[in-house]
Amino acid sequence: MNSNENLGIGYLIVRVTTARGAIPLEGARVNVRSGVGSATEERGELLYSLVSDSSGNTERISLPAPPKGDSVVPNGGVPYASYHLEVFREGYYTHQYLGVPIFDGITAVQTADMIPKSESGKTGYDAPDEDLYFNTPPAENGL
Repeated sequence: MNSNENLGIGYLIVRVTTARGAIPLEGARVNVRSGVGSATEERGELLYSLVSDSSGNTERISLPAPPKGDSVVPNGGVPYASYHLEVFREGYYTHQYLGVPIFDGITAVQTADMIPKSESGKTGYDAPDEDLYFNTPPAENGL
C-alpha cells in the first residue's frame, strides 16, 4: 500500500460455529491482527478484540485495504490486504487464520468452526495438542 491517503476500506465479520457449522457459538473471542506470518512468526499489531454474539457473529469491522483502482492498473500491486485472526473459547481448540484477504468495499465473512475438547482432551480423532492453523489465501482466477 502506498500511503494512508490512498487506502480503501474493506469489512470483516467472523462467524463462529461448532458441530460442523450447525450451532452458532456465543462468547468466542476473536483477535484481528495486522500483517501475516507463519505459525511461528510475529503476527503484527492487535487491531480489534471482538466477541461473538448469540448468532455466532462478531460485529462488522472496517479494515484498511488497497483501493479497488489499483487492481486494474498494470503492476498495481496486490489487490487485497492480509490479516491474521485468532479465535478462541474455553473448552475448544484455538483456531488461527493466516492471510485472511480483505478487499476494498467488500464485506468478508470468515467462518471459524470450533472443535470442542473432550474431558480427556481428545476429540475422537488425532487432534493436535495446541492451536489449529489455517492459511486463507484469496480465490485464484478472480473473486
